[in-house]
Amino acid sequence: TKASSARNAVTIYFKSYWNKLDVVAIILFFVGIVFRYISISECFCAGQIVISFDLSIWFIRTLDMFTAVKLLGPKLVMIGEMVHDLKFFMLMFFVFILAFGVQEFTWYLPCKIINFAYWHIFGEIKGLEIFEGM
Repeated sequence: TKASSARNAVTIYFKSYWNKLDVVAIILFFVGIVFRYISISECFCAGQIVISFDLSIWFIRTLDMFTAVKLLGPKLVMIGEMVHDLKFFMLMFFVFILAFGVQEFTWYLPCKIINFAYWHIFGEIKGLEIFEGM
């Protein structure tokens, strides 16, 4: 019947990753447009964020279309493989940056404590003003 054939067509349509991505991009576009035309400033800002995310999805979709071009297709495949190989490196880099940030912050706190005690002992009011934000 027509209902089962329509259901089968929709099922076949959504088996492709790119078709799912297209539907998400279209929905995000309409959500972003609705947010942009709501007169609340937070909704306008949220609409801009949603539309910018939607634009990045459309750029990714456009890159998929360029894979059919003889000059660009192999290069895009190579770039995709390189990005796949870089995932482990980026994970290690993120852990290193996180560890460095925590370590740097913990060394900064004892210096502030010693400086605060130093200025407090000698009664320097101007020196204590920099610690009011602590």
